[in-house]
Amino acid sequence: MKTVKAEYQAKVIDDNGLTRGRVPYPILRLLGARAGDFMIFHLSDKDKATLRVSHSRKRSGKGIKRR
Repeated sequence: MKTVKAEYQAKVIDDNGLTRGRVPYPILRLLGARAGDFMIFHLSDKDKATLRVSHSRKRSGKGIKRR
């Protein structure tokens, strides 16, 4: 049985003056994110934010049936 972590970390980097960070894969998997989806961050308090995934209309990958 797998255990689910309660906390994940990602390093924030400076990419030519642009602050960037990565979202850990287990979080994306829990949210059901796919390539082409958008991550939407909402600031709820001064020091807290929520994250949701907006799925793209076009599905990619094995689920597409071509004629």
